[in-house]
Amino acid sequence: MLLWFERHPRVADAAIALGALVMLGAADLIRGGVSAFLTTVIFALSAFFWRRMPGLGLAVAWIGALVQITTVDGLLAGDLLILAAVFATGLAQNPGVRWAGLASSVLGGAIAGARLVLFAPSDRAPILEDPFYRGVYFVVASAVIAAALALFWALGVLVRNRRAQSRQRSDRQRERILSEARLAQERERALLSREMHDLIGHALAVVIAQSDGARYAKVADPEAETKALATINRAARSALEDVHELLTVLREPGDATRSGPKAADLDALVSTVQQAGLDIVVSETGIRVPLSAAHELALFRVLQESLTNALKHGGRGTHVDVTLDWQIDRVRFGVLTTENPQAASASIGGESHGEPYGESRGESRGDSLVGNVAGHRAGDGAGYRAGQGLIGMTERMRLLDGSVIAVPRDDIAGFRVEAELPYKSNAIPAPGAAG
Repeated sequence: MLLWFERHPRVADAAIALGALVMLGAADLIRGGVSAFLTTVIFALSAFFWRRMPGLGLAVAWIGALVQITTVDGLLAGDLLILAAVFATGLAQNPGVRWAGLASSVLGGAIAGARLVLFAPSDRAPILEDPFYRGVYFVVASAVIAAALALFWALGVLVRNRRAQSRQRSDRQRERILSEARLAQERERALLSREMHDLIGHALAVVIAQSDGARYAKVADPEAETKALATINRAARSALEDVHELLTVLREPGDATRSGPKAADLDALVSTVQQAGLDIVVSETGIRVPLSAAHELALFRVLQESLTNALKHGGRGTHVDVTLDWQIDRVRFGVLTTENPQAASASIGGESHGEPYGESRGESRGDSLVGNVAGHRAGDGAGYRAGQGLIGMTERMRLLDGSVIAVPRDDIAGFRVEAELPYKSNAIPAPGAAG
């Protein structure tokens, strides 16, 4: 029912005016006769404009007040509607209407006070025959009536301000929700970009290395060509399956890290890059513990990116030492490469061969890129290019309070990646390889 009245404001205002006329008009008709009733009709008519046109409602109330002064002796029950009209002006959005309501409170109090003094029956108040007391009576009566009217006006202003504050809070809440939604979308896009880079970049590096080897081995060793093509096939199929799984996860609500590569998949990763031509030695110490999906994904992706860059920029025959040190509350792992002297110059994280890492386009600096919880800090070594891969590595580790450092080797051609990933120490140890 209330919703229906909200959708039909004119009907609601008419019902309010009619209800006020029935309740107050009947009392005034009995007490003051037809003139009093007609005055209340005018006051009730002003109620029809309170919400939609408070300025017009105030004007109609003024007409009723002037009719009352000239035709009715004393107060009416309909005078309560004057208070409501002044209250409505306090609610008005138009500043002119609001100030008109306040001015009407003061002027109305003065006129009502004068009316009571000038037309007060002398037999009821003999003291009013004294000019001094008549003046005091005028001031007091005017002040009381003006204060009552101003009080209702102030209540209207207070309600209006409360509503405005509520709307502002709602607007800020809505803007905050929209901002969070936009940030969530940006995070999803960044996640998709990192995952696609890791998946496709690794597979393409293997495919390129194997295809290069197959071309040179085609005549001398046909069997090696067949093995290379088989490795290319497996890498492409695996990348396709991973992309399909990634898109499935991103389409579904919930934690996007709940599915994906795990620490147990490291052996398959090492095997893939070995078949692509890297000479890998893995050293694992401590007891491997079960990690959360986010930790396992970060561990896998950092190692995958490091090995992919070793293959991409070092080429076939590059020697790689992979270390994993499982401790009570963290795992330290790293990749140390010794590049093939005949390969192209080393870099990590770049998007194309031979581009230095840690150097954004149009801006050169001699820092290596070091990712930690505080962001990037300077390190030793020549300039490198900050590509999507290292940015993704750094962001993954930062979100888990970890750190990753990628710098060129000081002694020979190659690079060094060192990472530290903390985890909860109450994890139950799982069977693993102890170095």
